Amino acid sequence: MIILAGHLKTSPDLVDELLAALDSLLEDTRKEQGCLDYHFAIEDRNAGSILVYERWSDQDALNAHLALPAIGAVLGGWADKIEIAVRKFDAANERGFTE
Repeated sequence: MIILAGHLKTSPDLVDELLAALDSLLEDTRKEQGCLDYHFAIEDRNAGSILVYERWSDQDALNAHLALPAIGAVLGGWADKIEIAVRKFDAANERGFTE
């Protein structure tokens, strides 16, 4: 399993517009094969910070997602307006947090 977690940062006056662009991807992305979770939320509007959390079944599923034109359009359209501070983790042995 692959987990992406971190932040996207933009100027505070663009944070709502960025979240709207990301939210436009939610419905279709969540239907993609291998997408287990796909979430964005404003962490700090005044700092222009958006939380990112994605969980994918494997690297192939993530690669297929990243190759989609809609994803490229959003990432490309925002490339000069965001700082990406998202990390990728390989996860195994998933269990409940109390186990």
